[in-house]
Amino acid sequence: MSELKPHTAPDFRTGIPHMAAQNGLAEWHRIVAASDWNSLPALLTDDVVFRNPASIDAYHGKDTMVAILRAVFAVMQDFTYLRHFGSATGYVLEFSARVGQDTVFGVDLVEFNQDGKITDFMVMMRPASAVLTLATEAGKRLAAGQAAA
Repeated sequence: MSELKPHTAPDFRTGIPHMAAQNGLAEWHRIVAASDWNSLPALLTDDVVFRNPASIDAYHGKDTMVAILRAVFAVMQDFTYLRHFGSATGYVLEFSARVGQDTVFGVDLVEFNQDGKITDFMVMMRPASAVLTLATEAGKRLAAGQAAA
Protein backbone atom coordinates (compact mmCIF):
# COMPACT_ATOMS: atom_id res chain seq x y z
CA MET A 1 0.00 0.00 0.00
CA SER A 2 1.36 3.42 -0.90
CA GLU A 3 1.90 6.05 1.74
CA LEU A 4 -0.71 8.80 1.91
CA LYS A 5 0.71 12.25 1.40
CA PRO A 6 -0.90 15.17 3.17
CA HIS A 7 -2.65 17.72 1.01
CA THR A 8 -0.64 20.89 0.71
CA ALA A 9 -1.89 24.33 -0.19
CA PRO A 10 -0.17 27.69 -0.35
CA ASP A 11 -1.83 28.96 2.82
CA PHE A 12 -3.83 27.10 5.46
CA ARG A 13 -3.95 30.06 7.82
CA THR A 14 -7.40 31.04 8.97
CA GLY A 15 -8.62 33.97 10.94
CA ILE A 16 -9.36 37.55 10.11
CA PRO A 17 -8.90 38.61 6.48
CA HIS A 18 -7.11 41.82 5.58
CA MET A 19 -8.91 45.12 6.23
CA ALA A 20 -9.92 45.65 2.60
CA ALA A 21 -11.62 42.22 2.58
CA GLN A 22 -13.39 43.07 5.84
CA ASN A 23 -14.67 46.29 4.29
CA GLY A 24 -15.68 44.41 1.14
CA LEU A 25 -17.62 41.90 3.23
CA ALA A 26 -19.44 44.70 5.06
CA GLU A 27 -20.44 46.18 1.70
CA TRP A 28 -21.57 42.76 0.44
CA HIS A 29 -23.81 42.35 3.50
CA ARG A 30 -25.25 45.85 2.96
CA ILE A 31 -25.98 45.11 -0.72
CA VAL A 32 -27.71 41.81 0.11
CA ALA A 33 -29.75 43.28 2.98
CA ALA A 34 -30.92 46.21 0.84
CA SER A 35 -31.20 44.22 -2.44
CA ASP A 36 -29.03 47.03 -3.84
CA TRP A 37 -27.86 45.16 -6.93
CA ASN A 38 -27.07 48.44 -8.71
CA SER A 39 -24.17 48.93 -6.25
CA LEU A 40 -22.76 45.41 -6.75
CA PRO A 41 -20.58 46.16 -9.82
CA ALA A 42 -18.44 48.56 -7.75
CA LEU A 43 -17.63 45.67 -5.38
CA LEU A 44 -16.51 43.31 -8.18
CA THR A 45 -13.33 43.11 -10.22
CA ASP A 46 -13.87 43.37 -13.97
CA ASP A 47 -12.87 39.72 -14.41
CA VAL A 48 -14.73 38.34 -11.37
CA VAL A 49 -15.38 34.59 -11.50
CA PHE A 50 -18.80 33.36 -10.36
CA ARG A 51 -19.43 29.66 -9.75
CA ASN A 52 -22.97 28.53 -9.01
CA PRO A 53 -24.17 25.17 -7.71
CA ALA A 54 -26.23 24.36 -10.80
CA SER A 55 -23.34 24.40 -13.29
CA ILE A 56 -19.80 23.09 -13.40
CA ASP A 57 -18.78 25.92 -15.71
CA ALA A 58 -17.79 29.23 -14.18
CA TYR A 59 -19.22 32.55 -15.31
CA HIS A 60 -16.97 35.55 -15.87
CA GLY A 61 -17.52 39.28 -15.56
CA LYS A 62 -19.50 41.79 -13.54
CA ASP A 63 -22.59 42.01 -15.73
CA THR A 64 -23.09 38.25 -15.76
CA MET A 65 -22.69 37.90 -12.00
CA VAL A 66 -25.04 40.79 -11.26
CA ALA A 67 -27.72 39.42 -13.62
CA ILE A 68 -27.51 35.95 -12.06
CA LEU A 69 -27.65 37.24 -8.48
CA ARG A 70 -30.61 39.52 -9.26
CA ALA A 71 -32.51 36.51 -10.62
CA VAL A 72 -31.49 34.16 -7.81
CA PHE A 73 -32.38 36.59 -5.03
CA ALA A 74 -35.73 37.26 -6.73
CA VAL A 75 -36.53 33.56 -6.26
CA MET A 76 -35.15 33.01 -2.75
CA GLN A 77 -37.10 34.15 0.28
CA ASP A 78 -36.03 34.66 3.89
CA PHE A 79 -32.34 34.65 2.95
CA THR A 80 -30.23 34.73 6.12
CA TYR A 81 -26.51 34.47 6.78
CA LEU A 82 -25.92 32.16 9.74
CA ARG A 83 -22.15 32.03 10.31
CA HIS A 84 -18.92 33.09 8.65
CA PHE A 85 -15.37 31.85 8.71
CA GLY A 86 -12.31 33.81 7.64
CA SER A 87 -9.08 33.09 5.81
CA ALA A 88 -6.22 35.37 4.82
CA THR A 89 -8.08 36.69 1.75
CA GLY A 90 -11.75 35.92 2.14
CA TYR A 91 -14.68 34.31 3.83
CA VAL A 92 -16.95 31.30 3.90
CA LEU A 93 -20.49 32.50 4.59
CA GLU A 94 -23.09 29.94 5.65
CA PHE A 95 -26.69 30.77 4.75
CA SER A 96 -30.23 29.49 4.63
CA ALA A 97 -33.21 30.53 2.50
CA ARG A 98 -36.50 29.27 1.18
CA VAL A 99 -37.09 28.26 -2.41
CA GLY A 100 -40.79 27.61 -2.75
CA GLN A 101 -41.69 25.20 0.05
CA ASP A 102 -38.09 23.97 0.47
CA THR A 103 -35.42 25.26 2.80
CA VAL A 104 -31.95 25.42 1.32
CA PHE A 105 -28.65 25.60 3.14
CA GLY A 106 -25.43 26.66 1.55
CA VAL A 107 -22.16 28.49 1.66
CA ASP A 108 -20.69 31.36 -0.29
CA LEU A 109 -16.92 31.16 -0.68
CA VAL A 110 -15.78 34.72 -1.35
CA GLU A 111 -12.26 35.89 -2.21
CA PHE A 112 -11.22 39.56 -2.15
CA ASN A 113 -8.24 41.35 -3.69
CA GLN A 114 -6.12 43.94 -1.86
CA ASP A 115 -8.58 46.66 -2.91
CA GLY A 116 -11.48 44.88 -1.21
CA LYS A 117 -13.13 43.83 -4.47
CA ILE A 118 -14.54 40.36 -5.01
CA THR A 119 -12.39 38.28 -7.38
CA ASP A 120 -14.02 34.86 -6.96
CA PHE A 121 -17.44 33.87 -5.66
CA MET A 122 -18.50 30.23 -5.36
CA VAL A 123 -21.91 29.09 -4.13
CA MET A 124 -22.59 25.57 -2.87
CA MET A 125 -26.09 24.50 -1.73
CA ARG A 126 -28.23 21.56 -0.72
CA PRO A 127 -30.60 19.79 -1.18
CA ALA A 128 -30.20 19.13 -4.89
CA SER A 129 -33.95 19.24 -5.56
CA ALA A 130 -34.17 22.82 -4.26
CA VAL A 131 -31.06 23.82 -6.22
CA LEU A 132 -32.71 22.55 -9.41
CA THR A 133 -35.90 24.47 -8.62
CA LEU A 134 -33.87 27.61 -7.94
CA ALA A 135 -31.90 27.20 -11.19
CA THR A 136 -35.08 26.70 -13.21
CA GLU A 137 -36.89 29.70 -11.73
CA ALA A 138 -33.83 31.99 -11.91
CA GLY A 139 -33.26 30.85 -15.50
CA LYS A 140 -36.80 31.92 -16.40
CA ARG A 141 -36.16 35.36 -14.93
CA LEU A 142 -32.84 35.66 -16.77
CA ALA A 143 -34.49 34.65 -20.06
CA ALA A 144 -37.33 37.14 -19.52
CA GLY A 145 -34.78 39.87 -18.79
CA GLN A 146 -32.83 39.09 -21.95
CA ALA A 147 -36.01 39.04 -24.03
CA ALA A 148 -36.95 42.47 -22.67
CA ALA A 149 -33.49 43.90 -23.43
